[in-house]
Parts: sequence; C-alpha cells; structure tokens
Amino acid sequence: MVNEELKKDICVIVESLGFSVYDIEYTAKRIIIYIDKPGGVTIDDCEAASRNVSALLDVKDPFEGSYTLEVSSPGINRKLKTKEHFKSAVGKKCLIHTHFPVEGKTVFKGVLSGVEEDGIVMDNIKIEFDNIKKARINEI
Repeated sequence: MVNEELKKDICVIVESLGFSVYDIEYTAKRIIIYIDKPGGVTIDDCEAASRNVSALLDVKDPFEGSYTLEVSSPGINRKLKTKEHFKSAVGKKCLIHTHFPVEGKTVFKGVLSGVEEDGIVMDNIKIEFDNIKKARINEI
C-alpha cells in the first residue's frame, strides 16, 4: 500500500522533472499518479514521470506481486479533492455532488465563486467541504 513516505518520494521525483503531483490514487494492485504543469502535460511528460517513478517503485517494492502504474494528466474536467484544487478552480464551471442536501439540492452546476476556510461558495450557496461527495471542473 502507498504510505506517506512513498507519496513524498513520488512527489520529489515528479517535482524534480518539473511537474507537480495533482493527485495519487491507489488500490492494492494499481497506482495512478496525476501530474500537472503550466501549459498542460504531454504524453512525453507522462512517460518520463512513469519511467522515474517506476524505478522508485522497483526499489521500494510497496506492492506484493504485480501492480499497474499509470501516469496521467488530471485533464480539463479534473476532479477537485483538496482545498488547493478548489482554489485553482475559482471562476470556472464546476459540478459538485453533496452527501446531504443544501437548500434542497445535492447536485450543483455553476461557477465556483469562492473558497472559504471550511467550504466553497457557488451561486451564493455555501457548501462545506465535509459535505462534498465528489467535485470536478465542468468546462466541456
């Protein structure tokens, strides 16, 4: 399983190549690393990051048996998970699903207008971070 130390090592490698780690998702047999950089990520960027992270994983051997490593761009309609993700999405069209209704709705589609300490604001409606089930940019 991917622990905090391994996540830090992955970030160091990816950042040394000139990219940032947008997110890391993992299961018992699969790890997906989303990288980003100003102007967007190319296939060559993903290949370079994959080669370097693969070498780290070969040394650290965090998985029992075989596993799949994927390196990708978070894409135009990227998932929003962290406060920093939401801050970077202010002014963009977003799709937000909540666990519990806010003003009678659990699905919100509109322009993200702000990020506060404990939540976001969309169309003058505040949604607390703890209530966000899933969120993504919805530009297309």
